[in-house]
Amino acid sequence: MKTAFVTGATGFLGRHLVDVLLEQGWHVTAMVRNIQSAQKILGDKVTLKKGDLTIPQTIFAAIPDKVDAVFHTAADTSTWAKEEKRQSAVNIEGTRMLLQAILDKDVHRLIHVSSIAVFGEQENLITEKTARTGAESWIPYTHTKSFAERKVKEAVDRGLDAVIVNPTHIIGRYDSHNWARLILRMANGTLPGTPPGRGNFANGRAVAEATVAAYTLGKTGHNYILGGPNVSFHEFLETAAREIGNIKPPAVMPEFLLKTYAKVLSIKAKFSDTRPTVTLEEAHMACEKMDVSSEKAIKELGYKIIPLEQSVRESITYLKEADLLPK
Repeated sequence: MKTAFVTGATGFLGRHLVDVLLEQGWHVTAMVRNIQSAQKILGDKVTLKKGDLTIPQTIFAAIPDKVDAVFHTAADTSTWAKEEKRQSAVNIEGTRMLLQAILDKDVHRLIHVSSIAVFGEQENLITEKTARTGAESWIPYTHTKSFAERKVKEAVDRGLDAVIVNPTHIIGRYDSHNWARLILRMANGTLPGTPPGRGNFANGRAVAEATVAAYTLGKTGHNYILGGPNVSFHEFLETAAREIGNIKPPAVMPEFLLKTYAKVLSIKAKFSDTRPTVTLEEAHMACEKMDVSSEKAIKELGYKIIPLEQSVRESITYLKEADLLPK
């Protein structure tokens, strides 16, 4: 039986990853911050170890002495600059300390879940050969994930066997805090306008399957972009509206208006000390126009592109089951 150590197992992608690993017969050990909460989410088929990416000794103690694969999915995905200090501690320093623990233990291979964000803003189709400019970004999530990936690349140069996957915007089952927020705000009537940008939407389950496949099929030191359909945010919300029924997305908000709206909210947040409903970072990202190719992952990992309609349906079905959508 193959053994896996997973970080971020209770998160959106982490839950899909654990599902796939268990279905394929792996023994899974997960590092979690709260064991009782994790048991409610993951059940009793996963061995839970208490640990925190910001506390080095807990990472070392949580990793089994011999493990076939470490799947590093944990990350701070905040899109608010005020949380940059914590985000750097988790994404950069946490990854660095995990890498050190891996090098000290008998670990066969690391599968690092990075992000499409490391490529930065690009006008042309993004492939694995595209120059990475994310480290130069003013957005904390983008540059912290970029530096985390660099740490992994440096460890590969020192002899670590690691593969890197770069998912795009992940949607599907288990999502209630990421892109599902757009769907929820549209459904409850609090979305002021549809973002004017264009994104690439990957299916959570498909990303998890390819991440596991990277253990056996991925090439050491290589990146694999895991994406899906390239669509506008208006097309994304129109698809969700059809699935929910009796609603429609608001009109597309011009870029200057969305960014001005976010700036006003940001100023107000300085006085209230509460997170804006739309941050400056979110407004900026919602105006980006992203097109990517997953051809390498399709050819080498057997990755599957899932139709947008299926991924959105899975997301909405989960939101209904969790009683998060308004009646």
